[in-house]
Amino acid sequence: MYSTLQRLNHYGSISTTFVMVLLGLISLASFFTLPAVEPGTVSVNDLIVRRGRVNRWGAAPEELASLRFDVRADVTPLLNSYNTKQLFLYLTAAYADDVSGDTHEVVLWDRIITRSDIKDFRTTGDAEARKNRSPRPRIRMDNVKNKYAWRNPSRSFKNIHDANITLSYHLMPYVGLVTSGVAATAQGKVEIPDLATK
Repeated sequence: MYSTLQRLNHYGSISTTFVMVLLGLISLASFFTLPAVEPGTVSVNDLIVRRGRVNRWGAAPEELASLRFDVRADVTPLLNSYNTKQLFLYLTAAYADDVSGDTHEVVLWDRIITRSDIKDFRTTGDAEARKNRSPRPRIRMDNVKNKYAWRNPSRSFKNIHDANITLSYHLMPYVGLVTSGVAATAQGKVEIPDLATK
């Protein structure tokens, strides 16, 4: 005869196996039914290169770029999934140094959207647009400043003439693999101006 402890162990192992199989099926179903996102637009309003220091002890003066940007994107399909936990958005600038030929990619801004943050990203505009807005976020950000310092490893933007600005995302599910994609892009390359004198 089996003891009570052996029976509990047996039921526990069977239920754990069922739960793991169920989670595996959810992960596969979410991966194969990944929604497609129509890339939105990023427009850079103001890009300035100035001489300054990063906030770090002993930092030498160098050229730092700062920008203000607008974003219009619709991430509704990503947040409509039953398996979506949160969405990590980040804005990057990718550029190449004309002299050395090195390519760089810098994160300028980021934000995590959870289901409780949905109201922060709802559509704004006239009364008709507010009345017909969707229950999930359409990202509309105006005149946002970069969150992180944009600096070049050579400490100068002298040999950098333009950059590609992209808003990307990482979709983090409750169960399964993290997936990535592009939420919005700038139309063409953004020109980097000369060093501002003031």
